[in-house]
Amino acid sequence: MWSSAAAGDRSPDSFRRLRRRCAARLRALPLHGLDSTEALCRRLSVQRGRPIVLSPMPSDGAVCGLWLALDTTDLVFYDQASTGAHRAHIIAHELSHIICGHRSAEPLDAGTAAHLFPDLDPALVRGMLRRAAYSTVQEREAEITASLLLHLLHAAPAPADGSAADPTAARIAATLTDPPRRRWSPC
Repeated sequence: MWSSAAAGDRSPDSFRRLRRRCAARLRALPLHGLDSTEALCRRLSVQRGRPIVLSPMPSDGAVCGLWLALDTTDLVFYDQASTGAHRAHIIAHELSHIICGHRSAEPLDAGTAAHLFPDLDPALVRGMLRRAAYSTVQEREAEITASLLLHLLHAAPAPADGSAADPTAARIAATLTDPPRRRWSPC
């Protein structure tokens, strides 16, 4: 279940408020015409005035994605073993941290840094986000934003006659845009 950091609110309303905040943030961005996470990277690079470089990293089972904000470049790493939709979601999640302006209070440990980036000068690293669990508001916000981003990137235009091309996709889209009003249970 979702909760707010301040009040420990575990209500469906808390989730809806967070989702609305994420959706509003995305509406403020020029995302029209994008159809891939790579296109999103290019658009965000232009907006930020600095390149965003996507790079696979060795799979260690502990970290599937990582964002490093260097002085002049944002590096987004993803598990090299990930494929297709999983890879797109990892990248969208890390890009969501950028979009949301998140920063981490948890530094990358020396062993992991040496394993992943043996040639990287630690003095260059301005900010870093490393996450292995979805326990913080920032992680939930990035996860929701990533899901909304992927929905926007892969949403097909509706047929001209107004009918749904795929009933299952229409139900999923309706769920994303209008969550149910009933009480949710963590079970």
